[in-house]
Amino acid sequence: MVGITVRQPLRRWFSGTLLSSGFKIIHQIGLVLLCFLLVSCQSLQLVTRALTPPEEIETLDTSSKYLKAHMRDGGIYVLREWQIDVTSGVITGTGNLLDINRQFQSEGMFRVPIDSVVIFETNQLQPSPVIIPLTIITVASALLSIHCLQPKACFGSCPTFYLTESENQSPVAEGFSASVAPVLEDRDIDALGQAEAGCREIEIRMTNEALETHAVRYVHLLAAPCDNGSRIFATGNGRFWRADEIIEPSICEGPEGDCREALLALDGTERFSTTDPADLAVREIVDLQFDNVPDGRLGLVIGSRQTLLTTYLFYQGLAYLGSSVGWGFANMERNGRPMDHPLGQIGKALGGIEVMLQNDNGEWEVVGEDQETGPIATDVRLVPLPRVDQGPTAVRLRLTRGHWRLDYIALAVLEDEVEPYRLAPIEVYNGDNVDEEARALLLDPSGLLTTLPGDEYTLVYQLPGNFKDNELFLESRGYYLEWMREGWLAEEDPLKMIKMFQKPYQTLRDLAPEFKKIESQMEETFWNSRYERP
Repeated sequence: MVGITVRQPLRRWFSGTLLSSGFKIIHQIGLVLLCFLLVSCQSLQLVTRALTPPEEIETLDTSSKYLKAHMRDGGIYVLREWQIDVTSGVITGTGNLLDINRQFQSEGMFRVPIDSVVIFETNQLQPSPVIIPLTIITVASALLSIHCLQPKACFGSCPTFYLTESENQSPVAEGFSASVAPVLEDRDIDALGQAEAGCREIEIRMTNEALETHAVRYVHLLAAPCDNGSRIFATGNGRFWRADEIIEPSICEGPEGDCREALLALDGTERFSTTDPADLAVREIVDLQFDNVPDGRLGLVIGSRQTLLTTYLFYQGLAYLGSSVGWGFANMERNGRPMDHPLGQIGKALGGIEVMLQNDNGEWEVVGEDQETGPIATDVRLVPLPRVDQGPTAVRLRLTRGHWRLDYIALAVLEDEVEPYRLAPIEVYNGDNVDEEARALLLDPSGLLTTLPGDEYTLVYQLPGNFKDNELFLESRGYYLEWMREGWLAEEDPLKMIKMFQKPYQTLRDLAPEFKKIESQMEETFWNSRYERP
């Protein structure tokens, strides 16, 4: 056991603010920090980390005491006293084998085939008062992430999906964006639109274009039958409704004035605003009116994606955790509770898109909310509304300034619920080659297909016989592990991290001026930082 001395500012804070508060932070990730600051373990600090692809094995830093070999299945060999056997094409060494969740598997002498490794990581370490256990999140070297360190706008947030036959090669979906740890594994449904006439097979390309490790449980294509020009829309809780009539807004008024033209079609022309310079939680109002609304069940259709405000705040939270980020996530897993993801209370403070109607007294009441994490692909979702009187219908949206990009708004007259066909891939390709192992993992409820930066799979689906009349959705489930950036380690600040979760509104005010300086650069930096394997 090595005794850990808590630095003086933290000691004072723990004995004062935290203890006197009766541990109110117990349901927040701030408690995780307290746990791992008080745990006794080896005290280490990262001096340098280098990532080396197997084809450049001759450049590997052999002076490094430790070597991590990142494997195709997401596992890691952590070796000491290692050496390269070029003749046999293996790395030999003594150490531990960890699985994708960084759970211990075995210990001993290992022979690791070089051609089975995705990337090697070497570390130079020296004693330090900072606790750095083996992390659940890989630390990416500055060389890999230099283009997105400042502003904090590195591309990512989940697997990204493309329709291979589409002329527009923009992403059509992003899977389980909020599932940043195994305990947060979740199901996600994304609208793809209607199948083109005569198209029997659908090919979907799934990519990992970020510095992330993806663990994919399944990817299903959902085909919901429709006819006579009807449309099918999915709600946030995974229910599907058929709509025979779609009504576009006659009026759309935001703080900037008329915004109707941007919301009439799902065409990439988005209505968005910028954040408040003093408070990132400031709300704004968008007022809509729909004419000639019939009596019956209605739903508001919203096509939107998030801006990069959430991305910035998530990465800033990782920076505050610094060298302790891996231990923090590991403790969240060991606690066995599906806590909020690392944005914690920040995400609640930012909120979703609130849908409001006027009551009999003329007061605006929230009747629903649309909340979909992710800045990559626009998704279309349905917010069911209570019955309203026939005639003009006023709807108000309340949302955080600079947090949402709106592409489409409409009112749908709902008929009935439908149950879509659930289709598994009939073939899976890794590059140009059929990959039966990958397909088997996606079909096995207990299996996980692990992808690393630069990986790409093509999933082939066959539509049912009435394929001309189907609305398509993508259903994916899994989680991902964000890689820490070496350049952010210098920003480690446990007090600010705890404040982010205990006082989210104050944190949003504190960070507003800094975010405002970089807000205009975020989109360009984000899209230009996609990872492509050399």
